[in-house]
Amino acid sequence: MAVIKAVSSKAGIGQALDYVTKEEKTEDKLVSGLHCEPDTVKDEMQATKELWEKTGGRTYKHFVQSYHKDEKITPEQAHRNALQLAENTSAWKGFEVLVATHKDKKHIHTHFIVNSVNFEDGHKLQWSSADLQELKERCNAQSREQGLHVSEKGKTFEGAEREETVAWKKETYQLLKQAEQGKVKSYVQDIALAVLDCKETATSRESFIRLMNERGYGVDWQDSHKYITYTDLARKQAGEKACKIRNNKLEKYYNMGFGKEELEHEFERNARTAEVRAGKSERTDPRTEPSEPDRAGEQLAEGSLSFVERELRGIDEAVKSRTSKGRAEQAERRRAEQAAHQRAEEASRAVREQQRTTSERHISRNWEPER
Repeated sequence: MAVIKAVSSKAGIGQALDYVTKEEKTEDKLVSGLHCEPDTVKDEMQATKELWEKTGGRTYKHFVQSYHKDEKITPEQAHRNALQLAENTSAWKGFEVLVATHKDKKHIHTHFIVNSVNFEDGHKLQWSSADLQELKERCNAQSREQGLHVSEKGKTFEGAEREETVAWKKETYQLLKQAEQGKVKSYVQDIALAVLDCKETATSRESFIRLMNERGYGVDWQDSHKYITYTDLARKQAGEKACKIRNNKLEKYYNMGFGKEELEHEFERNARTAEVRAGKSERTDPRTEPSEPDRAGEQLAEGSLSFVERELRGIDEAVKSRTSKGRAEQAERRRAEQAAHQRAEEASRAVREQQRTTSERHISRNWEPER
């Protein structure tokens, strides 16, 4: 079983490169460079930064591919697999990448250190959650091809059920779990719940921000910024420093999507739902007097839409609890929505076909050949 994760570290790029190339952790044959030489990698990466005058900010990205301790794989094969992944990662094209496989622990694992500046055109590395997901999927495909185990979604490296709430610090984890149980008040949980509720009805970025504002939360969503920052306005006004959190932190804590991409996808879905509810459908030519079948068709469409609305209303629109049970209810709601929308679309298509047939009959009745 192999898993890939991004590593967050405050160490400088030189320290990171020194760590992954330590003699006691690896061997020369298990250290390779993509667009760089392992022996001179530090100088090469620094030269690239200086060439394009981009020595500040984030200096590198760090990823690790790990195999389960019981996986039947050699360090050499693990290293080849890592190189194959690196060479085929389109987001790393033109970037220097150091690949180092370690075998000093029970499980074999490989480090990827990616320079943040592209040596070809000088642009900074752009890496999204979608890029990481694509890398993980290729890792899984690689394991399947080689007859290795594939990690299961929702389970840990050891195969146990993954916790819904995650935090790297013990104190933060305990606080979030207590907040989840209603024992304490947490602005982190309050913001997370507000985001989950508001994204259920928002049809655009603007409406989402307005709904969040109405609940007392500020939203700093800018195209020039990678992350969205949420602020508990009451806490801020009271002068409390602990009042802001970015979407990537919420994703780590709750193992759910809070990013721009996920929200915008939800807004689009909500906008389509709103159109269905509003009864927006194709109309016949207003100059053509509708016949009896057309009125019946309109009643059919209205009945379908009413059914959608009844079914949607029958599902709890505001998930009061965001525990595992609450999220399961939310997932069930979405499945019901999709099924209801599909039935409505099928009914709408039937109406349009009926209208088209009626219009053709109407035209044929009133058409006479020129004499």
